[in-house]
Amino acid sequence: MVTDPAIRAVGFTGSTSGGRALFDLANSRPDPIPFYGELGSLNPVVVAPAACAAPGADVIREYVASVTLGQGQFCTKPGLLFLPAGHGLDDHLQQQIAAVRPAPLLGPWISTAYHAILEELAAHPAVRPLHLTQAPDDPRFSAPALLATTSADIRACPGLLRECFGPASLIITYTTGDDLLETIGTVPGGLTATIHGQEHDDEALFHRLSAALQVGRLIWNGWPTGVAVTAAMQHHGGPWPATTSPLHTSVGGTAVARWMRPVAHQNMPEALLPAPLRRANPWGFPQQVDGSGRNPGQSR
Repeated sequence: MVTDPAIRAVGFTGSTSGGRALFDLANSRPDPIPFYGELGSLNPVVVAPAACAAPGADVIREYVASVTLGQGQFCTKPGLLFLPAGHGLDDHLQQQIAAVRPAPLLGPWISTAYHAILEELAAHPAVRPLHLTQAPDDPRFSAPALLATTSADIRACPGLLRECFGPASLIITYTTGDDLLETIGTVPGGLTATIHGQEHDDEALFHRLSAALQVGRLIWNGWPTGVAVTAAMQHHGGPWPATTSPLHTSVGGTAVARWMRPVAHQNMPEALLPAPLRRANPWGFPQQVDGSGRNPGQSR
């Protein structure tokens, strides 16, 4: 399909390897076409020390709910949680994740891949299983899991930064702001990043993190799994490997722009312009005239 001459653009949601193969096909055509691939994303969540000390239990409860929403099969699932060393929330993490029952994934092929990647990560000497149960007998089902490691180990073993599509997440402890920022610099491009903090206490840390994070959507004291097909969803994309085209959104009011070809009309008489471009604006489209916006019905 990607190489068929009748196809003028392609949208894809799936694995990084599959998306890269199709992306290469789209660009190797005699007439290359746009390929909008939405691939893998780790969606890191950073909890600053002040936020961890105050509403820490609430943050953990909401984190587990976000990880396990739809059995972790959201492209915006928080795959990494950065907590300050000595956070003291291990028991709460274990209690919250243990309360989530195994459930079916979209298909047995997804469950097989989930367990294979999870087992590889859990077996790594730098990783400590925080909650890991035996896979259910039914191959369609998968149990949620939490693994833990440190910022220093992530920098030494960057291969641990691997998406595990399903209800699993990796908790990374950091010691200082510099330790955190150095590790954040190794995280691949993603769709989202979330920061939980206190506005006045963590303002400087927020600015440093927002400059270091390579993502398409930054979230403050919220969770990334909410995605809405509305005008408010201005951007759902991010740098590679999150997408192949980080300038465009795949969700929201402007997502349709991916399938439109821009055309400029220069020096055209009014009668020759498409209806939405005429000064009379019979379709009621928002217009910009002489550099100023004009809403439908507003006098010229």
